[in-house]
Amino acid sequence: DVILIGEIRDRTTMQAAIDLAGTGHLAIATLHANNAPETLDRIINMYPSEQHAQVFMDLGQYIRAIISQRLVRSKEGKRVAAVELMLNTAHIAELIHKGDISGVKEAFKQTNEPGMQDFDGALLHLYSSGSISMEEALANADSRADLEAKINFG
Repeated sequence: DVILIGEIRDRTTMQAAIDLAGTGHLAIATLHANNAPETLDRIINMYPSEQHAQVFMDLGQYIRAIISQRLVRSKEGKRVAAVELMLNTAHIAELIHKGDISGVKEAFKQTNEPGMQDFDGALLHLYSSGSISMEEALANADSRADLEAKINFG
């Protein structure tokens, strides 16, 4: 079974999604956040602090992936999707279980796992392929300095 939840705006809806995932359903949901680590922050901040440990355990166990996208302007003036994909690898799951969102962000940024890509990597690919300008890539980067270094120094 696949369950699609249009947008999660409150704790009740989030808890329903977590409960459904916990019973083996594939729950796909949307949530407004800038990137994968911020998505985890948004989820955890829906709950009171005394529930955080349990929510981190649930998220570490049930999340399969977090996909984020931003529409950026192409050189032709159209929109092109910069897509971030964070898979819940064993290492990411361990960091989520610990509640270490900063660690998740750093591990995700440094990963070489096949299939995973952060926004800066997506923007670098779009820039390198000639789809977007350097200015557009840098304007949409999570870390302008890091992306600029990758563009200039590889």
